[in-house]
Amino acid sequence: MSLWDFLFPPTCPHCGAEVASQGDWCESCFTELLHIRHVPNKFLHHLDDVCILADYKGGMKSMIYDVKFNEKKEQSKGAAPFLVSYNFYMHRKFNSVTVNSYVFDYIVPVPSGAAKREQRGYNQVDLFFKPWADALHHMYPAYFKWFDCLYKFDTERDMWSLTHKERQANINDAFMMHCDYDDVNLEGKRILIVDDIYTTGATLEAVAKILRLKRPKKLEALTLASGSF
Repeated sequence: MSLWDFLFPPTCPHCGAEVASQGDWCESCFTELLHIRHVPNKFLHHLDDVCILADYKGGMKSMIYDVKFNEKKEQSKGAAPFLVSYNFYMHRKFNSVTVNSYVFDYIVPVPSGAAKREQRGYNQVDLFFKPWADALHHMYPAYFKWFDCLYKFDTERDMWSLTHKERQANINDAFMMHCDYDDVNLEGKRILIVDDIYTTGATLEAVAKILRLKRPKKLEALTLASGSF
């Protein structure tokens, strides 16, 4: 146990019960929030699949909010148990076929605009997903490469305050390939886009539209939570 954990015992983000280490959830709260499901295909355009890990409520909602708006970066460790569950879920789902059916060549984070990144000092998506991606890449060096290849123009309004139509208009053409990565060949590759919340899908579709121009073999997305499905 670290000195910080000794002085400030870690607690479950959902109910406040003491847990073993920062990022842990008590079993009942974790079970309550874990809800792995897929966005119906009829809502997808540029994406082949979108997987959601948890319900956007309670401790999950406050954890994401604290990381995004209260500069509590350490709270991002709470994503790890849900991502481990995703690993087991994918392993079981494709247990009867080859490993190539569920690995990805690249993991692409949805970027923050320059103004928000400067204000926060980080992109919250990196905090939630990069340690998980790095661990997978360490186990499978040929796969799961963290590929922070996109640039986001600062949009006029915060997405959380907008309706579905306003979100689409606000985010349309907001992304582009970063010039340092524009020449990377993604044709035939398997790409997983990662983001914290799925609301209307406008952001993920805008990102996917850019990546689809590179002709990947598979283009899917993974989000921590959603209250939409």
